[in-house]
Amino acid sequence: INQHVLVQQQRRALSQIPRGGADLLGPEALAAGEHTGGLRKIVLDSYMPTGFDVMGMLDHAKEFDDDNDESLKKSPTLHMNGSMIAFPTSCFLWDVAGPKDVTLESLSMILLRAPPVEFLFIGCNHPLPPRELNKIRREMKEKGIVVEQLDLTNAMGTFNILNGEDRRVAAALVLDKTE
Repeated sequence: INQHVLVQQQRRALSQIPRGGADLLGPEALAAGEHTGGLRKIVLDSYMPTGFDVMGMLDHAKEFDDDNDESLKKSPTLHMNGSMIAFPTSCFLWDVAGPKDVTLESLSMILLRAPPVEFLFIGCNHPLPPRELNKIRREMKEKGIVVEQLDLTNAMGTFNILNGEDRRVAAALVLDKTE
């Protein structure tokens, strides 16, 4: 299969995504798609030189029901200090210091995920070494995972959109410590 056919298949697959939408942090988010197991989906909110802000990882609203302080009832933001790998309902710190550290081995967590991931977005503001990126794409493709490298902002946004559409998605976000 040549590259043009693959691109056409991916476009066709993405165009078949059901339209609609959901508030990922709203009350109905807990009753979301089957593959989340009733867990609230996360939202990758922002990033800064120290790490990433993730909404939906912590939910203390029930804990403070009797309290009058409305600010405590909002879904809090968790700051992840460093690079991370995000799945629809969870995220984990990831021990990479820059693009050169992103390898198939460092991404092995993606292959262990159940249900399996459909899309992996590697977010980094600097390009990954081409040989390693091609190796990652080739190996992940054999497992049915589409891999794309994007800058951090686009990787986070694309993850949020596909997560909102109940796609099995992951984002590997690299904070380059050399910047």
